[in-house]
This record gives sequence, structure tokens and C-alpha cells, in this order.
Amino acid sequence: MDDTALLKLLKDNPERGLQTIIQIYGPAVHKICSFCMSGYQQQDIEEAESDVYVKLWKHRESVIINENYSLKSYLFAIARNTCIDRQRSAQPEALSLEVALENGFEPAASEQTEGKAVAGWLSDTVQSAVAELDEPARSIYYARYYEGLSIRGVAEKLDISEKKVKNTLLRSKKKLRSILVKKGVTSYEEFEG
Repeated sequence: MDDTALLKLLKDNPERGLQTIIQIYGPAVHKICSFCMSGYQQQDIEEAESDVYVKLWKHRESVIINENYSLKSYLFAIARNTCIDRQRSAQPEALSLEVALENGFEPAASEQTEGKAVAGWLSDTVQSAVAELDEPARSIYYARYYEGLSIRGVAEKLDISEKKVKNTLLRSKKKLRSILVKKGVTSYEEFEG
């Protein structure tokens, strides 16, 4: 069953659609949640998994599947973001090496590895998206958010008006959101300045 048919089933018959989606993508979502939440209590991992499907069910009418964005990538993004949100509120538990190995984790991995990997991926993805901006938007964005210049400082550096800086930043953020969605980023609070 392809993503379009799965999404239609979810909209037409939510209970059956959700069961089918869990049957198809459940093992992968479980693996993502277990990896992202390594070091946390099993209950927190299970709740994160459940939250993924609750969010899918709640937003089933607004999910858009196209050539750039599959149901699989949508679910995986929800799983990653749900785990990040849960990590902010949950307390990690001390896991024995035996339990960690049973769950497929390497002994050298730390609970911060996933966070560092996600942060690195997000940073690279945002930089790649910013590089796709046209000039002068790219230079304005770099000066403002990478160099940390004020609106006035950017305007002086690039010899343009403050109003143009503000307007360009506003348009750039909208364009970046579009670019980032195509690259799999669904949560923007991490990159906005």
C-alpha cells in the first residue's frame, strides 16, 4: 500500500488506517524513539512512540504527501521532534551496559550523541538552505545571524537601508521555511534568531 492510499485510509477510517500505519512503520518508529531516548525510562520511550501516532491522527487532515515529502519522512520527523520534546521534560535513567546492548546501542555511544548528531545535521541543513538564498538576502542573513550584527549594523555593513534589511530578513525566513521543509526540517524554533 503506497503513502497516498495509507493517508486516504487514515482519513476515511482513522482506526484501521492508524493500525495499518503502525503495522508498516511501527518497527522503524520504535527504533527511532528507542535510539533518541536511550538512557531514559522505558515508559518515556513508549509514551514518545504513542505521541507520534497521536500527532499523526490529530493532523491527519493536514498531512500533505508529494514527491518531496513521504508519509515515512513525516512520521520520522514527528518521532525525532517528539523525542527531543520528551528529553526536555523527562529524566534519564541509568542503563546497564547489558540493557543498552539489548536495545542495539554501541558501548561507546553516550546519551548526548543523538543530540549532537541532530544538532549537527540541523546546522548543516540550515547552512545549506541559507546558501540557496539569492543575493543580497544571503549576505543579509549571514551578517545578521552568523556574524550577530544588529539590523543597523547589517545596514551599515552592506550600505542599504534598515527597512530593506528588515524586509529582506522577513522574506528570507519564509523562503527558508519552505526550503527546510523540503529538506525534512519540521520544527523551526531551533534555527530562528
